[in-house]
Amino acid sequence: MIRGLFREPDGWQSGGLLIAIGLFFLGLYAFYGLVGAVGTSSALHFGVLWLLLGIPELLPKERTCIAGGLRIIGLVFAVALLIFYLSRLSIFQ
Repeated sequence: MIRGLFREPDGWQSGGLLIAIGLFFLGLYAFYGLVGAVGTSSALHFGVLWLLLGIPELLPKERTCIAGGLRIIGLVFAVALLIFYLSRLSIFQ
């Protein structure tokens, strides 16, 4: 598991795809903000999550420690989002 987190960055193909997904969610958040829809914070959360997962893949190959640290931050954010959204379910109220 630790070896997988601190591996070499995958490069522009996978990193660019993750960044594009994140930008899509951020664009969706901006669109709903302009339209005036309420409760679109999930698009912002998922956009930031995908950006956090994509940035480590764009780093140079020799930056394995920084990439691993950013991957850990992304995983912590993903777990925090999971806990946040699960806590909003009616069974936990």
